[in-house]
Amino acid sequence: MTNQELVAALAKKTGWTQRQTSEILEATVSIMNTNLESGNSINIQGFGLFETKKKNERISVNPVSKQRFLVPPKITLAFRPGQTIKDNLKNLEVNE
Repeated sequence: MTNQELVAALAKKTGWTQRQTSEILEATVSIMNTNLESGNSINIQGFGLFETKKKNERISVNPVSKQRFLVPPKITLAFRPGQTIKDNLKNLEVNE
């Protein structure tokens, strides 16, 4: 789903204009970004938890040359789905 498709679906469901919906979505994403950049986690009831995790520096090995190198520390984003989503996905049929 693209951003445009999401805005259109939200506008249809809420009865707002696509412009209003787009502004609300942009504001929501902006608030989420600000909080995640500050190190805060975001828990959306019935959806899941967004949080940042710090990965420490580590030593890695190039499998071809067997040369060791240092991987610098970094901050990553993690998402843990809520139980509602887990249950809904578990009940879906797998089409092979």
